[in-house]
Amino acid sequence: MTRSISSETLKEIFGAKSRIYSSTFNKLNTFWMAVKEEKDVKQKYVSLKKCLKIVYGKIREDLFLTYTYLALIVKLVMYLRFEKIEKSTINKERLEKVISGEYFSSIGIANFTENDFSAWILNSKIVNDSLELVYELSKRLSEYDFSQIDEDIFKEIYEELVEKNERHKAGEYYTPEWLSQLILLEVFDIWENEQKKIPKILDPACGSGTFLCNAIHLIRNRYSEVSLRDILDSVIGIDINPLACLIAKANYLIALGYTLEKHIGKITIPIYLGDALKLPKNIVQKADIIIGNPPWIVMRNIKNKEYQEFLKNEVLNYKLLEKEDVHLFTQIEMASLFFCKCSDIYLKTGGIMGFVMPRSVISGTIQHINFRRFQKPSLKLVKVLDLEHIQPLFNMPACVLIAIKGKVTEYPVIAIKYSGKLPKKNAKLNEVKNLLSRERYTYAPPEFPTIRSYYFDKFKVGASIFPRTFYFVDIISSSNSYLLVRTSKEILEMVKPPWKIELKGTIEAGFIYLTLLAWEIIPFGYLKLRPVVLPIKHSDGGYIVFDPPKLQELGFVGVSEWFKEAQRIWEEKRTAKSTKRFPRLLDRLNYNGLLTYQHPNKRYVVVYNATGTDVVSCVIDRKSLQKYNGFVVDVKSWFYETNNDSEAHYLSAVLNSELISKLIKPFQPRGLFGARAVHRRPLILPIPKFERDDEVHVELSEMSKVCHEKVKVLLNRKIGRIRRNGIRNQIRKYLHNEIKEIDNLVSELLNISKEIYYKVK
Repeated sequence: MTRSISSETLKEIFGAKSRIYSSTFNKLNTFWMAVKEEKDVKQKYVSLKKCLKIVYGKIREDLFLTYTYLALIVKLVMYLRFEKIEKSTINKERLEKVISGEYFSSIGIANFTENDFSAWILNSKIVNDSLELVYELSKRLSEYDFSQIDEDIFKEIYEELVEKNERHKAGEYYTPEWLSQLILLEVFDIWENEQKKIPKILDPACGSGTFLCNAIHLIRNRYSEVSLRDILDSVIGIDINPLACLIAKANYLIALGYTLEKHIGKITIPIYLGDALKLPKNIVQKADIIIGNPPWIVMRNIKNKEYQEFLKNEVLNYKLLEKEDVHLFTQIEMASLFFCKCSDIYLKTGGIMGFVMPRSVISGTIQHINFRRFQKPSLKLVKVLDLEHIQPLFNMPACVLIAIKGKVTEYPVIAIKYSGKLPKKNAKLNEVKNLLSRERYTYAPPEFPTIRSYYFDKFKVGASIFPRTFYFVDIISSSNSYLLVRTSKEILEMVKPPWKIELKGTIEAGFIYLTLLAWEIIPFGYLKLRPVVLPIKHSDGGYIVFDPPKLQELGFVGVSEWFKEAQRIWEEKRTAKSTKRFPRLLDRLNYNGLLTYQHPNKRYVVVYNATGTDVVSCVIDRKSLQKYNGFVVDVKSWFYETNNDSEAHYLSAVLNSELISKLIKPFQPRGLFGARAVHRRPLILPIPKFERDDEVHVELSEMSKVCHEKVKVLLNRKIGRIRRNGIRNQIRKYLHNEIKEIDNLVSELLNISKEIYYKVK
């Protein structure tokens, strides 16, 4: 007797932790090694690689085998659903037709296995063994009843087997059932206010078909006498991933309730394999509704350089950036381009968009200013569903944007903030609706200050001292002008493979510098300056970087040998991308000249953190570090160099102001734990140039000097007793009165009400 099954059960019995998966994968691997050079097999592999090159970059063979396993599961489940057979009636001849796709064509489904890659296992060299494997797999699956399933049965096993980090690198964030249903209800309500006919619906990044299946259910519930042909003509999907397309087709058939007894002749499932940003406009008729969850991936993470160039041209074409702002391209969310281009080429005028988007596109991100104008094509944003306060959902805050094509956006617009803690991510709407609270508010994008700081272009980001194990050292002993050093033990504990490597050697003392890790910056001070070995020497304008042969020629044998070994390891363990961009390790170190740009002759360095929630800053006095060769700023910090100590402390006071941290909040992207990434954002505020005769400037400078001294005394007095966790908050509490006074001075300095910059919610 067969047992009922759910997506969770399928994952438990056949997923990554199961014996069935482990055994089947090992056998597939054996088959693969036997036939991987065969022409027909290689063609399948190359075909999948070509499809996924944009998605994943380089495709590993183990991912191909995992995809094969999942494709076999999908085809066998659908076969068992249609045939309702017992273990005793399964035969290998029929199974061969299931794997080849011939079976599905014979029962009237024209394109179920179109673009399939898993049939490589039918190669004549291995077909007998592989059919035995499929036979055993089908026997185990036949213990369960698939005839009554009405959900995306494959979602859980797909999310587990195709590792989360692989899917997220490709921007794949699969939408839970409840959210898909909620969006469809919102969009249909708008549609039905204007129209009575069944809408043509398109999901241009359909994944496993969640939106399509729920659209089918909704159409059947809302429109009487809907035929199978009506749905096939009305609900359409596109996806770039062949496995996702196969799963989406299976789920589409399940949602249709398609059976052998009720089929209407040969049908073609309207799910197309391809890149929606590149497909010909006429592949589908223009839709009334476009719904879905487009790829969430920042442009810099696109692996394919040719495709990245295509995207850059499209970003400029859709006016998401102007040519002079093209430097922001790497920070653009691909989802924003998907939103604009899909609405342009696939949506009718008067049609409705309903997309799940990273919430960063509606926050204060500079790179998405033009997107929030919705000008090409012209779209009227009518509602925002704010999902930031729902857990679990995605690994970054999300929102839903609903817009109508052909109208103009006018702010503010209606926004609904949803909050709630759900028992599981992938529940249905009727299971979670009582757990979700709703709060209505009006949304308008934050307005950027019209005047930037005098220092906006004068602060720079530090040098890329990475991989850290090549540079950060512990000094074991010293003799004359030589030091015995090894890779810092503390750094070794922090870094991840493949860079957990310890170097040890005797080097010339003249190549030891100090740096400061951004997370060790505290308000008006720092926890620790760390020694680093760097192949650099002072020059009049900055630093000169020497490669190992030049160091050898100059007689610096110790440091030359150190970096020869570092270069060897770099070449052995770097990625393909780094091989092309950074042939020499020193190219990585001095990327964009951010090391040689630093000026060792400038005495004072104002530094603040590039990442994190709030701004923290301190002043480094290079003259106080004369035991070493100088201070070099690391890549995770922004810095400004000056010989004027009053100017340096003025800036540090401003940057440590709690008011500044609050003012930049609307312009920071948000993670699950709140605002993150500081970078240049404090400098978009109108912080003026330091003037000696300005009382507010001088007073801020003096306050910073006082605070630096108090923090130094505190750290010396309580060394070992101040908890590292939360130390920044401890310092702020300790300096409460001083920071309050600094806030008042900064408010006067900016001469502008903070309400202009943000609204306290």
